[in-house]
Amino acid sequence: MNNSEMHCSPDYHLGHVILEHSKRHADTVCQIDAATGDEETYSSVVSRSIRLARALRNYGLKPGDVVAVGGRNHLDLHIPVYAALYDGLPSVGVDPYFKYDEVRTLFNLTKPKIAFCQNEHVEVYDKAARDLGLELKIVTFDHGNCTMSEFVNKYDTDEPLDEFKVAKIDVDKVNAFLVSTSGTTGKVKVAAFNHQPFMLKWLKVLQMSRMVKGHKRTLLISPIHWISTCFTIFSTPLTGDTKIQTSKPDDFDHIVYIINKYKPRNVLMSPTLMSYLMTRKDVDLECFRSVTVTGSRIYPDVFEKFKTLLSREAVASIAYGQTEMLGPILLPNPAGPSGNCGQPLPFYDVKLIDQETRAEIKEPHVTGEMWVKGPCFTEYYQDPEETATAFTADGYFKTGDLLYRDEKNNYFYVERIKALIKYRNSHVIPIELEDIIRKHPSVKDVCIIGVSDPLDGERPVACVIKRQGMEITAQEVKDMVASKLSKNKELRGGVVFLNAFPQTSSGKLARAKLLQVVMNSKRE
Repeated sequence: MNNSEMHCSPDYHLGHVILEHSKRHADTVCQIDAATGDEETYSSVVSRSIRLARALRNYGLKPGDVVAVGGRNHLDLHIPVYAALYDGLPSVGVDPYFKYDEVRTLFNLTKPKIAFCQNEHVEVYDKAARDLGLELKIVTFDHGNCTMSEFVNKYDTDEPLDEFKVAKIDVDKVNAFLVSTSGTTGKVKVAAFNHQPFMLKWLKVLQMSRMVKGHKRTLLISPIHWISTCFTIFSTPLTGDTKIQTSKPDDFDHIVYIINKYKPRNVLMSPTLMSYLMTRKDVDLECFRSVTVTGSRIYPDVFEKFKTLLSREAVASIAYGQTEMLGPILLPNPAGPSGNCGQPLPFYDVKLIDQETRAEIKEPHVTGEMWVKGPCFTEYYQDPEETATAFTADGYFKTGDLLYRDEKNNYFYVERIKALIKYRNSHVIPIELEDIIRKHPSVKDVCIIGVSDPLDGERPVACVIKRQGMEITAQEVKDMVASKLSKNKELRGGVVFLNAFPQTSSGKLARAKLLQVVMNSKRE
């Protein structure tokens, strides 16, 4: 695979790339559900996704209409995403653990016309849509009033599969993916990605990382709503790799089983999973040839110990990137100094900015906020104000992350400026929890921050100021959050009661000082 094989005409998009390359690997196994042992070839995936694409057209969807997809990583999950790409329909992944408030927020931002999910989520999806006044068609993967197979049988035609044509779209206006993210304010936002920037960046990344030889087994752990899953959906048809995934709920023991049984060669994992695997003596990590660890801060000494458990042929690296920048900003440098995240990819202009003076940092070993210019998201979907705020006047994206570089231009991650908390593989957006807790009559103010944890990455802590003369217990605070939000957002870091929050000279919350207070306080 190389760029010369791509017919990159102005209207060429991801749907063309995926369909053309999937057909080249027709007899290769495309995906395996390790929970059931079921597997499916690229030929079958092509057939099912084409039939669904035709059904979506006949149902009445037009390029630009949004498709929501939620569920665990079973064999049906990516079929609507492929079909949507053929038709020019942006898809948005929905966390399968989302509860009503979270689904409602996402649907309010993206306004989907159709949603694919498990039957157990239909009631929540339907209520969120009705409360927002959306006309939403809900199609289920398993059973219910309208399953995906029933939808296809009703709306598909009997035309030969080889006569199917990918939709012609305006690639400058129609998005490929919508990915939920959070900016420096902690507000829920949706990053929109156009077809060609996504396609051209990842073609270059695949070539640079030498992942194009293909026909390898790749362990897919990322959920449907992560940018890394969007990359996997795009890259596996190009390489002919087999996705090893699972429809079973989150379970690290199950991942050990998958590794031992299927011997995957490639994996992108979180530091949390890496730390867990290091505690297991019964897992065979020597099957891996490429291991990339990313998602939250990684302790260099732990990473170096982890590498000793891999085979001599394995390449293990720490990756740094952002959802808004289409994933990686730096090319991992496994041969570099311990703890480095790599060097800037050649199509990115990267600089570090002093937080106090706002001047560019030229010298090595000085920490600053990373600003980046290059291939990135198109906009925060339907949010021009947040889009404008995210960039400088000269086009640099402000990552909100603190890093430094050494004399050889290797970058090292320090900390996030952002309020976003990463618990295992989940994003925890503080304002969601704060809005719930703040409704209690005894709460005067609340701030959610993350405390570092070697296994979980970060755990949310609620810092609460009580109203004078009123009482609320730590358990009541925890129960409020648990009753409204998914389990990954529970207050596992505890609750701290304070009299006041530290502030900066400008009157803003001093998060760094607050974290120090929390670390020296009793957490209930």
